Amino acid sequence: MATEFHNLQELRHSASLVTKVFVQRDYSEGTVCRFQTKFPSELDNRIERTLFEETVKTLNSYYVEAEKIGGQSYLEGCLACATAYIIFLCMETRYEKVLKTITGYIKEQNEKIYAPRGLLLTDPIERGMRVLEISVFEDRGSASSSPSSSMSSAGSSAR
Repeated sequence: MATEFHNLQELRHSASLVTKVFVQRDYSEGTVCRFQTKFPSELDNRIERTLFEETVKTLNSYYVEAEKIGGQSYLEGCLACATAYIIFLCMETRYEKVLKTITGYIKEQNEKIYAPRGLLLTDPIERGMRVLEISVFEDRGSASSSPSSSMSSAGSSAR
């Protein structure tokens, strides 16, 4: 099983980066921002498939919410035109508010689910909304051995 970490700070200070996993955008339904829910094989022994899929589906639903066009979006656009876009110096758009919610959700997921498993989600906004990046960390004490060799040696010591 994966090395367990207690929190994000401990993960960043006591672990070394092993690899990064990228979940690509899903363009099957057009250019709306959504990510593939296909479970990456690199995360097999790190996180349960259902937890990963729930995270991606929740992120996808937030992005759908952010891109909805309704009365508020229409009003923001009209006010922007009427004030030569100066209004945006005084207020956040609905889209920006949802992006902040997404950032908070990712932080919460990292603290509760991903960091304890040696993983770290990166906000897609930091990668230009192209990919959902998941960094895979390993405890520095066991960094000299590969994950497969440490698992096989654990299996042989149990015999």
